[in-house]
Amino acid sequence: MSILILSIVFILVALFTLIGALKTLISAGWFLKWLKGTGGLALVLITVIGAALGYELLTFYKSDEGKVIATLTFDRTSEQEFNLELVDANGKVKRLQVLGDQWQLDVRLVKVSGLGEIGQPSYKLDRISGRYLSLEQEKHDQRSVHDLSQATPFDLWQVIARTSWLPLLKASYGSAAFMPMADGAIYQVRLFQKGLLAEAVNDHAKQASDNW
Repeated sequence: MSILILSIVFILVALFTLIGALKTLISAGWFLKWLKGTGGLALVLITVIGAALGYELLTFYKSDEGKVIATLTFDRTSEQEFNLELVDANGKVKRLQVLGDQWQLDVRLVKVSGLGEIGQPSYKLDRISGRYLSLEQEKHDQRSVHDLSQATPFDLWQVIARTSWLPLLKASYGSAAFMPMADGAIYQVRLFQKGLLAEAVNDHAKQASDNW
């Protein structure tokens, strides 16, 4: 069962429970009124959770084994300061400033388990961060961490990752290894079943990686 199918199932269950909740809450009769009201409110709660979970899963993307999920181009503006152009697999561009000597891309992963799901997890870009090689700078200098995913009032992915109340879903982080930033360097990040791989694309990136 794919992530898309499971998300549609959650949304359909949410719609059916909503119909049941509305019928329960507006039904006439005083006998079992409290019980019906409690049951109706419980169905409303299930509706909200199911709809929110289905929507959350729809924000994740499916990727083939080894597919490029992000391309990063760095231009140095000053010492340990770089302008970054990040292009995702859908062609969406983000331009950010990254401080330090190295960069790292983090993604959120989610996978259906126990129902024959084989291969790649679905993913969503989470954040890009910079790091200094000097421990002193890492402790005291300004650091850059940029969120790449849209913020939501309630982070359901964190709930899935930290609890086991949804045994069909497994959530985890994926992180590319820290790579050096250099003027004109271009990198690509690929997603495999076992994790992320960051690789140098042009000579600037390859030379920076060789000298690192």
